[in-house]
Amino acid sequence: MDLSPLNNDQVHAVAAHLAAAEAIVQTRCPAEVKPEARCYRLRLNGKLAQVTARRAGEGQVTDVTRPLLDDTEVLVLVDFIPEHPEFYVIPADRFRADVEQRYTAFMTRVGKRPRNPDSKHHNVHTSDVERWRDSWAAVIG
Repeated sequence: MDLSPLNNDQVHAVAAHLAAAEAIVQTRCPAEVKPEARCYRLRLNGKLAQVTARRAGEGQVTDVTRPLLDDTEVLVLVDFIPEHPEFYVIPADRFRADVEQRYTAFMTRVGKRPRNPDSKHHNVHTSDVERWRDSWAAVIG
């Protein structure tokens, strides 16, 4: 899927709508897109899900101290790199804990960020979330 003509906001909008459709197909539960300023979220089976996407490189969080909005219950990562989009459906508390653990390990290893010590960015590799691929049970449970 070539999304190169789209800006980042448009890519996330596409991701949210695809995630809503995929959630309905996979869970047979209701899904509603809830666009918000600089954020796309869904109401999935009564749970608030934050949607993010990547179309190149690694995924990332902008601020490791707050990788998701506080009331987010589920994270849906949509990966546009493969020929067909892939969905990683992660309970928000697990994602927050995983990001914190990986970032702490990274900082222990490097001491301080080499290029920008104040940066709170952190990469999210596919291997970090692979176990959550198509794990729509996070929405149902």
